Order: sequence, then C-alpha cells, then structure tokens
Amino acid sequence: MATWFWIIIGLVVVFLLFTAGDEKKSKRSSKKAVLQHGIEKEYSINGINMSGITDKYLGHHDGVSKAITDNDHDPYAIAVYVGKKRVGWFPAGCVDVHEAIMELGGTIDVHVYIGKAMDEEDGHEFYFGKIQTGL
Repeated sequence: MATWFWIIIGLVVVFLLFTAGDEKKSKRSSKKAVLQHGIEKEYSINGINMSGITDKYLGHHDGVSKAITDNDHDPYAIAVYVGKKRVGWFPAGCVDVHEAIMELGGTIDVHVYIGKAMDEEDGHEFYFGKIQTGL
C-alpha cells in the first residue's frame, strides 16, 4: 500500500514539474484561440465618421486589424482597414486583443460590416460599423 502511495506522489510531482513552465504558453495559446475562433462579441468601429468613408464602403468586407504601437492617445490602439483604407478603430481598452494581435505578428484578418443610419433626433445620416475576427 505504501509503495502505491509513493508512486502516485511521484507521478503528481513529475506532472507538476512538466506543467509549471507552461503557464505563459497557455495564456498565449488561449489568446490565439480567441482570435482564431472569433472574438466572442462584436466590436463597434470607433471614428468611422471621421475617416472619410463613402457609401462605396457599405456592406460586408474582409479586412484587417493592425495593432498600433505609436499612438500617444491609446497605447493599445487597433486600426481597422478595408483594403488600404483605414475605416476606424477598435474601441479603446481592448488591451487583451491588442496583445494577442501583437503576438500573432501585429495584424489579423477581420470581418467588417459598415452600415448607414439616420439620427432620429436631428435627421443627419451617419455611418456605423462592426468588427468580428475568426473568418
């Protein structure tokens, strides 16, 4: 009986030794999994009405998101592009997404939707957009 006890203890110790260094690797893998399998919620595109887009951008597009590292206002900024046109930004505060994009080389593929609506209060038209990853 005592022999089995020590064998089990030995196996647990070996398991712990082999998995102890995998914590950072596991965090990276989980970030990659989030990006590869889709961010669980859609993100609104910020700054879309200041980017100079036109109606030709309405609809669904394949695009890219690029982690920006030299933005003084938001050190975790993520730009959204359709073709070569920057159409806006991820909302501020997406630190985990920014870090995961950096670990994947700085750019990821995204799905972009751009729509147009009318403000019910003053009647002006405006663009809005959504971003999803994991195409």
